[in-house]
Amino acid sequence: MVKASERSWRRSRSLFQVVRDAATTGDIGYNLADFLDHVNLLAKQPMAAARVTASLRTEPPRTGNAVQDAYLAAVAAHLSYRFRLRPPVWADKKYRRLEHPWFALPDTWARATLLRDSPPAFRERNLFTTEDALHRV
Repeated sequence: MVKASERSWRRSRSLFQVVRDAATTGDIGYNLADFLDHVNLLAKQPMAAARVTASLRTEPPRTGNAVQDAYLAAVAAHLSYRFRLRPPVWADKKYRRLEHPWFALPDTWARATLLRDSPPAFRERNLFTTEDALHRV
């Protein structure tokens, strides 16, 4: 990861950059949001599928956080499905899947909803989140 003092802000254009340009693991979430905005802009342009493929191709560095590593793979797979692309090979690696379920909302009452609503790419990696987990305004 890059030290905050060594980087100037720029929108992440790949999942690799999401992690590479993060000064902290918390920055990964902000960079991911920017990356999703970038993908939404790509979706409106010609050759969107080719550009999205390129943005997912390079495996992001491992973060040291199993949930984040699985989440990044789920994002790659989800976007691939959305654009009718083949998910990148790295997204199916064993260490990109959780051994035990992880729920975005810790409350027991929410689990049934998360089990039902999680996008397939997330469920496949034992991540249970809201159906709009990747929604950006």
